[in-house]
Amino acid sequence: MNRLLVFGATGHVGNAIAEEAAARGYDLTIVARSRDKAISLSGITSQYKIADVLIPASIQGITSGFDIVISAMGKSVSPFERSKPGFRTIDLEGNAMILEDALRQGVKKFIYISAFQAEHYPQLEYFRVHQKFSEQLMRSGIDYAIIRPPAVFSAFLDMITLARKGMLTTIGPGTHTTNPIYEGDLARVGIDSIGLSNVVIDAGGQQIYTRHELNEIVQKIVEPKKRIKHIPAGLIKSILPLVRVFDRNSFDKMSFFLEVMEEDVLAPRIGMMKFEDYISARAGK
Repeated sequence: MNRLLVFGATGHVGNAIAEEAAARGYDLTIVARSRDKAISLSGITSQYKIADVLIPASIQGITSGFDIVISAMGKSVSPFERSKPGFRTIDLEGNAMILEDALRQGVKKFIYISAFQAEHYPQLEYFRVHQKFSEQLMRSGIDYAIIRPPAVFSAFLDMITLARKGMLTTIGPGTHTTNPIYEGDLARVGIDSIGLSNVVIDAGGQQIYTRHELNEIVQKIVEPKKRIKHIPAGLIKSILPLVRVFDRNSFDKMSFFLEVMEEDVLAPRIGMMKFEDYISARAGK
């Protein structure tokens, strides 16, 4: 199995997966929504297909001739991302279309980047759709690998901007822990899974941080003279019903953030890069 098609390659995780696949000699093609986006990855591969899951016709036949499909496609949890389609449209329905095409075209392997312990939070849209697609993939009969990080470092990049403005905020006490993983380390897990059959792999980083410690790391590196703000979780919870009425996407994101802030989210410690080293590099320090 050598011909590999990557969805979501213009995102941080998908980009890292594409780089890892190319470095290992796979015959790599990426999928992008526009030619400009595809060309931005020409340093990794010159082979690309243009498609958009919001245009179902563009997905038909797209996996023909490929041995392996990897989907790192999903709606961003960033509060600054304001596109209208929700988690269900992108993460569930979009990936389902890709899987259906892969089954029709005889693709041998499907690798999906999901979310750690998604099955534990059926009340939250972000986790519910990841779990639903994972279950659909496992029932499909195709050889699969499902990779589940608790979070990736790039999900915290917004914190750099907020820290520079003195707007970095800890919700609640910030004492619960997590071990996010560098997307490059996650990419190695994903490509390694090509050689495994029907597996679910939970993958976090080596270092464990409290939620407030993550904020402290970013603030100290980016703008140490500014202070982190604190907001009671109850205050956010009190406005959620109103947010749901006017903006379902923002409601889903805020609900997601509140839940993970109030739980320890710790996956097996696989990744090696430290969060502080990543932030220093991204912040230009």
